[in-house]
Amino acid sequence: MNKNAKQKITLGIILILVIVLCALYVQFNNANPTNNLTNKYSNVIINNEKLNIFYFKVGQADCTLITINNKNLLIDAGNKSDGDYIVEFLKEKKLDTIDYFIITHGDLDHSGGAGNVLNNCNVKNMFMPEGIEEAEENYQSLKSVADSNNVQLSKVEISDKFDLDKANFEILSVKNNTNSSANESSIVVKLNYLNTSYLFMGDATQGIEKEIKSDSVDVLKVGHHGSNSSTSSEFLDMIKPKYAIISAGINAKYNHPAEQILQRLRDANIQEKNIYITNNQGTIWLTSDGTNIEIQTRQDINLDGTGQIGKVDILNICSFFNRINYSLLAC
Repeated sequence: MNKNAKQKITLGIILILVIVLCALYVQFNNANPTNNLTNKYSNVIINNEKLNIFYFKVGQADCTLITINNKNLLIDAGNKSDGDYIVEFLKEKKLDTIDYFIITHGDLDHSGGAGNVLNNCNVKNMFMPEGIEEAEENYQSLKSVADSNNVQLSKVEISDKFDLDKANFEILSVKNNTNSSANESSIVVKLNYLNTSYLFMGDATQGIEKEIKSDSVDVLKVGHHGSNSSTSSEFLDMIKPKYAIISAGINAKYNHPAEQILQRLRDANIQEKNIYITNNQGTIWLTSDGTNIEIQTRQDINLDGTGQIGKVDILNICSFFNRINYSLLAC
């Protein structure tokens, strides 16, 4: 074996050790969130005069924060393991007074962290579909936590409206007291802010999409993590979004988003650069003055309590090995 080959092998071993140590560090901090330094999000500077939407990276789960002029709305709260990290972000940024807390439906990847939010934040209003047999256990569990914190867990109906400063919200779909599945019961919310509009689909199915009445929107929060059970071509033709946001993790069991959905988004004339996926790009941070929309991707805002390494991280590691002309089977 020549000297050059030995150097490559040695460097490869060192890099593998570094990766393992980094993974252990991430797991340790995720298991001990209080060990994280305070002001870890000091470089997240929020302009309260604008609309801010954080589509958080929470792995194979969902959590979205909408804030404007110190008024806050939280849609879903990820898995239980994400709850501490969601609260940590809210508290550090002084956004822990939640004017409206919407749990789109009872699945644990949307409702799992809600107890952490209720126990640690000042929640003024809370909505969740009720009477759905499939989600009844989770509903009652959250209701108990809400009651202990003097928070009213209320029912909403289609066409209900409420305001968050200059932002106006309307419920486009919800199922209460029916035999619907948890996904079909999802609260679907439309936000209008001056000349811009946004749609949040929860896990609503294509069947629900056929019932929704909406004109065009600027930004679509894609339903069910990009699953093929949602986001039909007909629905996209109706709402004509310019941007698509997908919250998905690296769970091979689900393999979200489905390639069929990505192709449907492209076929709906959404440019590739305007399709965002949290697993690939981290938290998606949108700001708007009511006319213009700006989007930045923030890998440093990672509220995924599982501590998993995302696809982009793996690709970066592989790219580095390629640059040094060292081949690994995993790359």
